[in-house]
Amino acid sequence: FRPEGPPGRFLCGASPPQGWDDPDCSGTHELDTVDFSLFEEVIWPALYMRCEAFGALKVQAAWAGFYDYNTLDQNAIIGRHPHVRNLVLCNGFSGHGLQQAPGAGRAVAELLTTGTYQTIDLNCFGFDRVLNGERVLEDNIV
Repeated sequence: FRPEGPPGRFLCGASPPQGWDDPDCSGTHELDTVDFSLFEEVIWPALYMRCEAFGALKVQAAWAGFYDYNTLDQNAIIGRHPHVRNLVLCNGFSGHGLQQAPGAGRAVAELLTTGTYQTIDLNCFGFDRVLNGERVLEDNIV
């Protein structure tokens, strides 16, 4: 969660936990409703465990939307494509693009200008892992 808008307002969200009924969408009509049970059964209890004051919160707005992400592990794919050497990838951030853009941009600039990562080693996010089915797992991805 984080502050959002006027004082006293917070933005929060969560990925549905493993086993949660979250079928693939078949069209945009499914975005007309919000699954409030996810908030009530997963998000609200987690907020309360962190800060008891959230026990009295009131939902003031909610939205449903498509979430674009790398389906292998929901992490970015960064680096040269192993079979198309003049193709450099920097995508699949699962909504973290704005947060990770400065570091990813710097790393790709270094890769393009020097041939290697200089400041941040992002080799673990290369496309080879997708081809080999090697996931980079993160416990707290939202």
